[in-house]
Amino acid sequence: MKAVVLEQTGGSEHLQLKELAKPEPAPGQVVVQIKAAPINFIDTIIREGQMPPGMMPELPFIPGVEGSGVVVDANGSELKVGQKVAFLGPIGASTYAEYTVVDADKLIPLADTADLLQAGAMPVTYFTAYHMLHNVVRAEAGKFALVYAASGGVGTALIQLAKVAGLTVIALERRDEKVAQALKIGADYAFNSADDWISEVKAITGGRGVNYIFNPVAGDTISQDMEVLATLGHIVIFGFLAGVGESNLQAEAVKHFSKAPTISYSEIYATFFSDFPLVKASLQKVYALLEQGKIAPVYTSKPLSEAAQAHDLLESGKVLGKLLLTND
Repeated sequence: MKAVVLEQTGGSEHLQLKELAKPEPAPGQVVVQIKAAPINFIDTIIREGQMPPGMMPELPFIPGVEGSGVVVDANGSELKVGQKVAFLGPIGASTYAEYTVVDADKLIPLADTADLLQAGAMPVTYFTAYHMLHNVVRAEAGKFALVYAASGGVGTALIQLAKVAGLTVIALERRDEKVAQALKIGADYAFNSADDWISEVKAITGGRGVNYIFNPVAGDTISQDMEVLATLGHIVIFGFLAGVGESNLQAEAVKHFSKAPTISYSEIYATFFSDFPLVKASLQKVYALLEQGKIAPVYTSKPLSEAAQAHDLLESGKVLGKLLLTND
């Protein structure tokens, strides 16, 4: 089979298309023919060798943590050959390939009519968004949500799922074209974060502030989040695109102590490894919404042979939604 292999860390040129033996399933595993393998920032971090101590996988390594495809060897499981499936896997799921092995109980069976590119674009981002909305903040209809990086993979998922949940969505982006994209995919309001968006948010909410903030940027943004947060509001930090910043989180919270703010951190693998049934139940609900036509992922694709170019594109910040590698 063809697979993209990382044999040494560094630039995207180290992603090499190789011919490898098709994987053999262990007991409890099935073989999946991959149709869509999304690229995630964790793939680029691994490629660069920048994972935290103890978390860097051994090389050679096939990247990819999620995907969709068709079961080609059910290996005695309840699944059937030809069954369409999607899955969120751990580091080492090896989806940048024509075939991979997956634990049978980690697969989400899909309808026969499912579009595998759509389905493949969803596990990481839509689980992340659904989990934060429904398991972390327990979003209530009629409330306001503020979404950072709104045109990215998780951002687009948050906008769509928040609208299904009956929320008013305010989106933030750094480029005007991405602000327009956020409005196009359903945000009620969208602003360039370089502008005076804080005053706009206060005006929109009648001075009460937003109930939920979903922030993958961190850095020193906590001060502005506290400024626009409603009383009893909830901030969820799920990334550190701007680093950890220099703000004193406790000092910022004390300034707004009368709001009784809640601040949570969301990291999908904490839930993946400690409560996978919750992950699976959440994904099943996400795919039910997809089948009902209530959500639709935003994605573009490149062939598996262009994995290096795809990494470059993701790191350029120009990708809207998800970027998939596909096997034709």
